[in-house]
Amino acid sequence: MEWHRFTLAKGDHVLAMPCVEAVAFVNGLPGNGGAGFARFLNDFAHNFGARLSFYRTGDMKRFRAFDVQAFEGPAHWFADPRLLATNMLSFRVHSGETARDVCPPALDMTLAGAFEPPRFVLRMILPVEWGDEPQQVVSMVQAALAELPLDSGYCGYSLVWEETDTALEEKVFAWATPLHRRHPGLGYGDAVRLSNAVDQGVVAVNWLTFLGADLVAALGGRDALANNAPAEVSVLPLGQGGVILRAGEAPKLGDLNRKDRLPAYHAVGRLVEPVRAPDEALDELVIKGMSDEAAHDWLRRFFV
Repeated sequence: MEWHRFTLAKGDHVLAMPCVEAVAFVNGLPGNGGAGFARFLNDFAHNFGARLSFYRTGDMKRFRAFDVQAFEGPAHWFADPRLLATNMLSFRVHSGETARDVCPPALDMTLAGAFEPPRFVLRMILPVEWGDEPQQVVSMVQAALAELPLDSGYCGYSLVWEETDTALEEKVFAWATPLHRRHPGLGYGDAVRLSNAVDQGVVAVNWLTFLGADLVAALGGRDALANNAPAEVSVLPLGQGGVILRAGEAPKLGDLNRKDRLPAYHAVGRLVEPVRAPDEALDELVIKGMSDEAAHDWLRRFFV
């Protein structure tokens, strides 16, 4: 893969780069005292802790050099349901050579307990080369999400950049929009923005699509999903009564210029269509860099 086409650089500074992302959405306060959040964080730390270099919480003005004590803050949040219920909290950590060079492996947790309804977004960002090790990704995701009271989520190729730099984001979205329009398997990269509609249903599918227990039940249960899934879609178990819908062996980008529309991803979209977010909710999502018409079509690219 010519990954340089998916890298935005300015001199020696990489502004945005490709990755494999795993995104989990949780709506409402978790009933397990934050244990699922802690498991997600601890699994990431176990796999990548030795490679991390910078971190930032929502009350910090800039990234700071990482050390293992950086995990103490989130661990405290997860142990206190009152904090999760009443605060806006965030934790970011990455492996870049400098604070500005956000690089995978990385983690982004946005915990909007003060929202109504409460909304929690967990994003694990893996090096793009992990797309060549699909079973390793599946196993890691199953472990990290094992105790999470998940609503929905997805995993596939995407982009990563410094999300707290507004001027940089404008450049990234202007550059990335043609890539998103051409390659339907490329995720948006801003999971928090997509989360504005997740309380109303599934907003995105990709190579792996995560469904929590409530959505699985609404679709008739795991056995019904397995019976209705075409041969190219596997239905895998996920902790807390959920499932993973796996669209093919490994993640793909697709290429509309070459008529590669990712039919397996469309098959997943058809499976979850009864529980996708309604049109009015999707139309409320602002996809930076795209016109309203382009955003309308892009958000529904696997649902039609």
